[in-house]
Amino acid sequence: MTKAPTIRARSAIMIDAQNGKTLYEKNADERLPVASTQKLLTAMEVIAEGELEQDVQVTIWDQLQPPTKLGLIAGTSHRRLDLLGAMLVSSANDAASALANAAEGSYSDFISRMNARADRLGAKHSLFLNPHGLDIPGQHSTARDAAIIAYHAYRIPLIRHFAAQEMIPFSYGDGRTVLLENTNMLLWNRPAYFNGLKSGFTIEGGKCLIASAKHNGREILIVLLGSTQEEVFRDAKRLFLWYEKQVKTNAMGDAPPAC
Repeated sequence: MTKAPTIRARSAIMIDAQNGKTLYEKNADERLPVASTQKLLTAMEVIAEGELEQDVQVTIWDQLQPPTKLGLIAGTSHRRLDLLGAMLVSSANDAASALANAAEGSYSDFISRMNARADRLGAKHSLFLNPHGLDIPGQHSTARDAAIIAYHAYRIPLIRHFAAQEMIPFSYGDGRTVLLENTNMLLWNRPAYFNGLKSGFTIEGGKCLIASAKHNGREILIVLLGSTQEEVFRDAKRLFLWYEKQVKTNAMGDAPPAC
C-alpha cells in the first residue's frame, strides 16, 4: 500500500459512497465548524417537509444574512424549489434562511428538526444552530458526522441533481434572470470524475468541502474540513488519485489505511 498523500485539511475522511466503508481518515472525530457543507442537512430537511412548488415569502432577517447570497428582498416571494437549488449550487445564505423561516413552526423549530435528523442518521457529535453554516459560537460537527450526512444526502435524487449542476438560472420577481455558478470548482475538472456535492467557507471553519466522485463503477465521498481556498480542491484530487492507485494495485485491503 502506498502512503496516503499529505493534505492541508485539518480533518478529513473518505468513504465508499455505496457501502459507507471508511477508506481514509485524518482527525475525523475532531469537532470543527463545517461551514456551508451543512446545507446538505438543511436540504434534506426541506425536501422531507415537502411542498417544494409552494412560494415562500422573504423576511427582513433573510435579507440581512451576510454573503454569499442572492440579494433577496423582504416581502418578495420565491418558490421553495428555486431557493433550494440556489442554496445548493451558489451556497446562498439568504435562500437557506428563507427556507428555514418558511418551514412549519418557527425558525428554531426547523433547526431542532435538523439536529434530530442528524442524530437519527447517526451523526451524533454535531450541533447545528443555523441552516447555512455561518459561524456562530457552539456550532460544530466532525468530518465523520459530515460523511454520514453526505452518505444519506447522496441518496436523494434532487440533491444529487442540483449538486451536479455547474450553473443554474434563478429568476427574480422583477423579471431578471441570473445564472448562478456552483461553488464546487471540481465540477469543472476533466475528466469529470467529480460530480457533487457541496463546498463552503467561513473565517472559523476555513475552506470545507464534501465531494463525490464516480469512476469505473466506484463511488466515493471525500470530506475536508479546515483547509484553504488554494488547497482544498487539490486535496480532494490527491485523495481521489491515491485511492484509484490503491484499487489498481489491489493494495487497499479490507482495513482502512492508517493516516
